[in-house]
Amino acid sequence: MTKLTTYDELMSERQRLKLQLQEQKVELMGEMETIRQKLKPISTMVQFAEKLVTKDKTNPVVDTGLSIGVDLLLRKLVLRNSGWIVQLLAPLFVRNYLSHEIHENSGWIRKIEHFIKKKFSSHPAA
Repeated sequence: MTKLTTYDELMSERQRLKLQLQEQKVELMGEMETIRQKLKPISTMVQFAEKLVTKDKTNPVVDTGLSIGVDLLLRKLVLRNSGWIVQLLAPLFVRNYLSHEIHENSGWIRKIEHFIKKKFSSHPAA
């Protein structure tokens, strides 16, 4: 960089630096988007693993029914000849994963829940 001697040179240098900054910002945003796209499979795997090890507790009624159903189907029927570790862990992971899936796709469950709440909450006062 040369020494600036006039005010006009200073203003043109300032403008040049602003343009350079804008170009670098655009380039950086492009690089960030590329990194996000490259990391997308990893974030999908982390979300899947999170669904396996955590349980969605937003609806305890559906959660209880899901637990009973998974226990009956997996432990008693599908995994009845498996080892005790598989019988212990497989229903746990399936139950946790399904609790998230049901919550995410719960349009029909919300309708049933609303209907049941409306039916049982409208008891006449005795």
